Amino acid sequence: MEKFVPRSAKGARVRYMAVSAHKDDVEMLALDGIYRAYRDGGFAAAVLTDGGQCPRSGAYASVSDEDMALLRTAEQKRAAEAGRYEKLYLFERSSAEVKLAAKEGGALVEELAAVLRENPCLDALYLHNPFDRHPTHVAACLVALAAVNSLPEEMKPRAVYGCEVWRDLDWLAEGDKVAMDVSGSEELSAALMSCFESQNAVKRYDIAAAARRAANATFYQSHEGDEATSLVYGVDMTPLVRGASLAEFVESKLEDFRRDLHV
Repeated sequence: MEKFVPRSAKGARVRYMAVSAHKDDVEMLALDGIYRAYRDGGFAAAVLTDGGQCPRSGAYASVSDEDMALLRTAEQKRAAEAGRYEKLYLFERSSAEVKLAAKEGGALVEELAAVLRENPCLDALYLHNPFDRHPTHVAACLVALAAVNSLPEEMKPRAVYGCEVWRDLDWLAEGDKVAMDVSGSEELSAALMSCFESQNAVKRYDIAAAARRAANATFYQSHEGDEATSLVYGVDMTPLVRGASLAEFVESKLEDFRRDLHV
């Protein structure tokens, strides 16, 4: 695991942190924390996979997995510089290793727990959510929850949010949906996402993520004018680090959705 401290870091106590599966996930799921900390500092990120097996095309079509992993690491570090992150932790695991750790625990969970102990009492921890379509995202979520649950209570984050990447969270019942207002972050987000040239060459995540946030703001309320221009949706997963069962948590959100239907 590499710990990278950007030159742009403010030297502030880390108050907001994200744990993501892939390089470029942080900048989508944790924009709320990045934006909150941008002026005065206080954001950190941990990325679990090396990203070497990602799709590629155009100028990147013939790049090997090993070189792609190095290239994506450089991109993630540039994003950390652009976002003024305090710290960036790069675990460089394969997707298979993350999925295995989600089932069996082990070294990855322990190493991530050590990172969280280094940054205790966070105001907010941003994770993938258990409803995500991408299996590595769900595995990263489970690894992070296991790491948090290994901490003493006094060191755990005050809030834990599962945020959208591969599958939006617009479907959640209104009472379960956390709407994070990131209006005004558009320029910062564009700068962050532009760092990931290898990914934008294959899929326009930079455009799509911004468009989803704008759509969230417009479709947030049907009977009111727009108060925000950009929203990230999340689900409050804090109960999952306070003793709640994951299976019961997931089922409760699905049941709330069923009750929210108009048919």
